[in-house]
Parts: sequence; structure tokens; C-alpha cells
Amino acid sequence: MGAPRASQEHKDAEKRPSTENCTWRNFTQRIDHFGATEGTFPQRLCIYDHWWRRAASGEELPRHKTSPGPIFFYTGNESPVGVYVNQTGLMWELAPSFGALIVFAEHRCEPSSVWKMCGQQAVEDCVGYCTSAQALADYAAIIAELQATSGGPRAPVVAFGGSYGGMLAGWMRMKMPEVIDGAIAASAPIWQLATTVTRESLDWPYQAITRGVSSFGGASERCVENLRVAWPLIEGGLSSTLGLSLLSKRVHSCEPLQEVKQFTAWAQETYFLLAEGNYPFPSSYIPTAVGEGGTMPAWPMRVACEPLSRDFGFRVESGELEKVHYTIRMGDLKVTVHWDQLHSNGAQLNEKQLHASGILELAAALADSVAVWYNVSKTKTCWDIPAEPSSPAAAEGTDDQSLLQSMKDRGPHSSDFLETPCASCPPCAECGGCPVSRCSSQKTSCNYTGTLPKTFAWTSIVCNEDLSQVSARGLGHDFYWPPWPPAIQRNYTVASVVGPKGLQPGTCGKDLQDQGLRGAPMTTDLWSTWLTAYYGDRANASQHRNIVWSNGALDPWSGMGVYPPSGGPTGPMVQEMNVDGSTIALVLDLGAHHLDLMFSDPADPPCAHAAREIERQRIRQWCEEAYQAQDDKVYA
Repeated sequence: MGAPRASQEHKDAEKRPSTENCTWRNFTQRIDHFGATEGTFPQRLCIYDHWWRRAASGEELPRHKTSPGPIFFYTGNESPVGVYVNQTGLMWELAPSFGALIVFAEHRCEPSSVWKMCGQQAVEDCVGYCTSAQALADYAAIIAELQATSGGPRAPVVAFGGSYGGMLAGWMRMKMPEVIDGAIAASAPIWQLATTVTRESLDWPYQAITRGVSSFGGASERCVENLRVAWPLIEGGLSSTLGLSLLSKRVHSCEPLQEVKQFTAWAQETYFLLAEGNYPFPSSYIPTAVGEGGTMPAWPMRVACEPLSRDFGFRVESGELEKVHYTIRMGDLKVTVHWDQLHSNGAQLNEKQLHASGILELAAALADSVAVWYNVSKTKTCWDIPAEPSSPAAAEGTDDQSLLQSMKDRGPHSSDFLETPCASCPPCAECGGCPVSRCSSQKTSCNYTGTLPKTFAWTSIVCNEDLSQVSARGLGHDFYWPPWPPAIQRNYTVASVVGPKGLQPGTCGKDLQDQGLRGAPMTTDLWSTWLTAYYGDRANASQHRNIVWSNGALDPWSGMGVYPPSGGPTGPMVQEMNVDGSTIALVLDLGAHHLDLMFSDPADPPCAHAAREIERQRIRQWCEEAYQAQDDKVYA
């Protein structure tokens, strides 16, 4: 049954709208919306107007015979805009019945357009203009021109976005309700900042990953049971010289392993990526965005669980896994875990005992499991396992790079700290460009002559705005071990996980400056209040109308999403955020990274169909409200 299914999906994909349907346009955009810096850059737009007529031409809005149909506007995030054109099926599928204009706007500072800002003899401190506030002002300018050329009353505007794009869509509705009538903000992780995360939600991302390898996500419950004990068993049983030699051969490492944590860290890294791409259909979305390309199978977490769905013969002798305090025995191998401490007799076991214990079989099954990601190309014959253990991967599936990896890249190094102190950004509602002025380099024109990587926009946003997602794992609620971040204690707090307050030395500004890309701050503030001061925090989320904050419960980013105080990714599908119910959290129980925005597929779980129907109804309501507001003005 597998081959015909894939063939049919290939045929369906060929019929889908894509970048080939776009009318491409370069919009002349201001470099600086908040200051006196002059200059413009070409901002790429995909426009499709085949269905854009009077609202009466769409079956959803038959009563509005003279008003223009709505504008469906994708708030581009940190990849080339074509990625979103090809994947955001919800807009393409709803537009005909609404008579809508489709617009996909590319985020500023993408390599295709940033040369005018950062190339030879470009503006001073060019990187400083790569901020979310400037990006939203870009989108508002584009929408203003579209409204001016529509030839009639104001058209309703609905913003769509996924991941960072979802953050932008939600933020735009919150900051500019006069521009945006409603927003579908999918998989938008805005509540995992240091100023918004709670102790309870710190490990929600990793709980979501764990749901995907359990019966909740359609996998074998044996899989999650094996994963919970695999890490301490492998580290405790195979850390000796003999153990490493046996492990290297059994898991087909290209080079001999130098330490056992190389293997466990390398293996743990994949499950975040598999989880965010855990779609019910084969997909190249995540592998293309953050990997080497290729296509993952349908339900890749279930596939990854297949090698781990049998009994490997371990038993918990004492303690409780949920308390991260237990003793496990596997043949002659005995391992005791006490939070982050491990005691084992593995070094005393001989080759025969290690083989007989089954630990090598468990390690081999783990390698086969992660091959679903690492061998997505189907070309690998051995594994290039990094010599240094990797930090937790959290690749922003559809959005090219990980928020958590970005946080890692900005880690403090004392040698890079500025000699002179500088003030932190004053939180204020009016200081749109505020983050970029904090400790930036000297006023010097950017002079970059190389080829910018596709991650440049994201690197710049994270650096300028201290956009760091805070999380922890291995606390007893997921399958990870040991507890992370390092040195986290049982009595952890948000403060102990985030780190020191105040400006810290950073590296991203210097790294960019060394390439001729100037303007990013030379410091980082782990506790930056900029984003919550400008866009709002948990307390004011209920003050905004007409936003759908959607999340898939199998997606790690769902743990960082927006919910009412008593809600969350394991709550009911619809969770009202405010008194009138105009803003909701929408949970897809079998959803991965913004599944609801994807093209509909015969393999979709029921939650996807239900979510898209709820979103369709909300969009119709928002458009009706916008048209009614126009009528009220006319007859006032």
C-alpha cells in the first residue's frame, strides 16, 4: 500500500498552487520606519489575484456586493518566501470561496533583498534594521498600498503565519488592529521567553516530543518506555574502553567513539526535528529547512519507534522514573540514577556480559530509530557522530533554524565583552527600533561582498531582540536524561534556568561585524524585557480580539505557545482566551508544526479538518465585522 499512496500524493502535489502561480513583484520598502535613516530596498512579494473580486463573488461573503474581497496576507518569516508559498495550503484552499487576494511577503533581511542594505557602500549599521518591529511596519506599508489600489472601500485583511511567522501574525494584530482584522497565528512560540515562561511550562516542549513516541501519538507505549531508560543504560554500560569499542561497531559509527555521550547526545538531537515534522503524510518541509533535504515518511515518530517497540529485558529494581531516582538492571548491568548522577558497574563487565545484557541491541535499535532523520537521504552507510556532544537541537522546522540553537550561538564569552558599559534598552511602547541601538558598533557603513546564508535574517532578529526561548528537559516528565540545562537542580526555578540578569557579553554582533555586517549589539540580555514591553505579556493576551493561536500537541513548539491561564497543549481543542471568545487557543491533538496551515491531505487526522473549519468560520466572522464597520461609517 505504501507505493501507491506516495504516487498519489506526488500527483496531488503536482496540482497544488506553488511559486509558479505567483505574480512576483519587488515592493520599494523603506529601510527605516522609525528613524531618519534614508534609503530603500526591494522586498519580494508573491501576489495571486485570480480570485480577488467583489466580495459577492465568493460564496462565503455574498451580501457585500460592492466591497472588495479580503486580503489573505502571509507575514513572511525567516526563510525565502517561496517556502511558505509552496506550503501554506490553507490560504490557497480558502481564497476561492472568499474571493480573496493572496499575498506572501518576504521578511526583510533575506539574502535575496538584503544586499541593498548590507552590500558595498550600504547604510550604516545595516544589521540593526533587521527587527520584528521593522518587519511589521514593512507589512503595514505593503497593505496600505494594496488598500489604496483596490478601487473601493477598505478590504478586510487576515494575517496568516506559522512559527516565527505566527508570532508576527499575532503580534501584528495586537499592535496594528486597524490594519489587520484577524490573525491565524499557528505554532507561535511567544510564551517561552524569560519574561513569559513559567516553571510549569519549562519542559512542555519535551513533553510534546514524548507524546509523539507514546500511544498518545499513535506509537507503541513500549517505545517511550525504552527511550526513558536507554540514555542512562547506554552511558552507564558502555563508557569503558571496551564498551566504546563495542558501541562504535554496533551502531556503525564512521570513526571510533571517544566518549559515550557523543552517541547519546547525537541520538537525542533528532527527536525534536522528527517531532516538529511529524506529519501524517511524507514531507520534505523540515529536512529541506534545517537539514540536507530529502523526504521524511508519514508519521516519522511512529516509524522511528518501530525499532524500539520490543522488550529489551531491562527492569526497574527500585525508585521511580518520574522522580529521576531509580535503579535499573539489564542482565548483569546495573545502573543507578539520582537526578544527574549515575553509578554503574558497566566498567567491570566483560565483553560476554555486555553482549548478554542486551545493551548493545538497545543501542543498535536507537541508532536505527534516529536513522529516520539522519538517513533521510537513504545514502548513509555509517554515522558521522560529532566529536563533541551537541547541545539540544530545537530546529524551527518550517522556519529554517532553531530558536534554541540561536540561543546557543549567542552564548556569552567574556573576551568579547565591551570595555565600556552601555545602557539596556528602555522598554517603551513607542521605541520601535530600540533593541538595535543597544551597544551597537561604531557608525560605519556595511560592506559585505560575500553570499549571505539563508539563516542571516533569523540570526539578525535573534541577536537584535534577544529572542531566546527558555526550556528544560529530563525533569521526570519526558523521556530525556540527564536533566538539562547543565547543573539544573531539583528545586529549579525559571531564574536558575535562564541565568544571570543584566547585560552579558555576547558573540553574535562581533561575528557579524567581522564579516562587514555592522549594527547588531555586542551584548546579550537573557532577561530582556523588550519583546514583552513592545508586544505584551501573558497578562494582556486576553485584551486582544480576533486571533487564533493554534498549536499541534505533538509539536515541541506547542509547549511555547499561547493558552489561557488554565489551558495548555493537553487541554480541550478550543480554549477561549477572552470573555467574548473572539480570541482562542486551538489545539490539534495529533498535529505537528502548524499542520493546520498545510495543504489538506487524505491522511490528515480529524483534528486537522476540525481546526481548518474553525479557522474558516473565524475568518468569515472577521470579514463580516470589517464590512459591517465600513457600513457603519458610511451611514454614520
